Amino acid sequence: MERKGRISCCILTALCALVASCTNVPVDRESEVEIVFDSGSMHTRALNPDEERISDVSLLIFDIDGNAEECIWLPDAGASHTVTLIEGRTYNIRACANFGYQVYADHIDELNEITYHMAYPDEYREGIPMYAALDGFTAGSSGTLTLGFKRLMAKISLKMDRSRLSEDVMMNVVSARIGNCPKTVQVCGPSRIISHDQCFASGFSRGEFETVPLNESGPDKISGEVSLYMLENMQGDIYPGITEDEEKVFVPEDPRSQVCSYVELELEYMSSTHYSLSRNLIYRFYLGADRNNLDVERNCRYSIIVRPEDDGLSGDGWRVDKSGLAETGPVSFAAYPQSYIRGDIGDQIHIWCEFSPPQAPFDVGIEYMEDDKAEGIYDYRIDEDGHGAVLTLTGPGRGLIYMEAGDPVNEAALFVIEVNLPADNAQCAIPRSP
Repeated sequence: MERKGRISCCILTALCALVASCTNVPVDRESEVEIVFDSGSMHTRALNPDEERISDVSLLIFDIDGNAEECIWLPDAGASHTVTLIEGRTYNIRACANFGYQVYADHIDELNEITYHMAYPDEYREGIPMYAALDGFTAGSSGTLTLGFKRLMAKISLKMDRSRLSEDVMMNVVSARIGNCPKTVQVCGPSRIISHDQCFASGFSRGEFETVPLNESGPDKISGEVSLYMLENMQGDIYPGITEDEEKVFVPEDPRSQVCSYVELELEYMSSTHYSLSRNLIYRFYLGADRNNLDVERNCRYSIIVRPEDDGLSGDGWRVDKSGLAETGPVSFAAYPQSYIRGDIGDQIHIWCEFSPPQAPFDVGIEYMEDDKAEGIYDYRIDEDGHGAVLTLTGPGRGLIYMEAGDPVNEAALFVIEVNLPADNAQCAIPRSP
């Protein structure tokens, strides 16, 4: 009996010691941390608000071993988000922005398998897709951390420098696009396409009014800027021995011609020797950090100034495609039926100009016709080719129409239209100046 009592006493003593020690175990203290989302800029202040917009965010928080602590979906992300962490604990943080859906991962290594897909090449109206990574963040009692995003797209900014062109040359950009434009990108690491199936049939493009800045220039003849966007495509260097062409041009059989990204410019062309006929002049050039490189890197801005020289047609084949041009031939200009026309109310009169080359810029004189129409002299209908008009005489008076062809024709016609004027008035009236 005495032995059993001693054992019970020892157990009781041990339990009391255990209870006492438990009261000294530290309790995890929570920390409120504000995570600020920073989209930065692509090495320049963004002219396009879509470059800096953050619409949605998948915020993923992992412990130091890479195990997921939280996967937070913010479909209407603001400038920041507050999370609750454990004070003194270290975390690795990842975030995907503007994907349009939530990204999950049980372990940080799973993010290496994530690929972002675009349905069409300019699918970034809610913001350019972005990714952010921050390792080794230790939570304090409270605080703020900035999460810097990188865009998964590159920005290609284009300008035209026409200062070296001959005076008789007209080059008007009508479209700009990315060739071999990727559909997909690896989110967490360097990304490259490996087959043409991973490219859009028609890449990111600017056309019509969007290319107007490229056709405007100041005294230095350097145009305004137009920007294109594309997902990262890291194709590396052109190594010696693979190609002898320092201009980065590949034969069609070379697989790089199907996966390396390039810019294509389509231009209306006119000079004293050639003009656009069946289709326009095409300029193409591969992208990259330099002449020996083919990388188009995420979150980078590539500034390119296109500088054609002389007639702008130097170079053949793929780089400068002149197959749509025709020779200008002899320059000619004639106006029909005559410069001085008299008619009666109700008559229809057709006036027009014929000139060569037919693609020369031409002003049919709509402003003059509008003035005469407002005075009730005639109504008009412009010809389908834009080189003439049919006038329907509606009231007495004298009208004047000035039509002009530009380079390389540089000729004009002046039509004077008299409707039911008395002979005396017809002799003394002086038409207004063009």
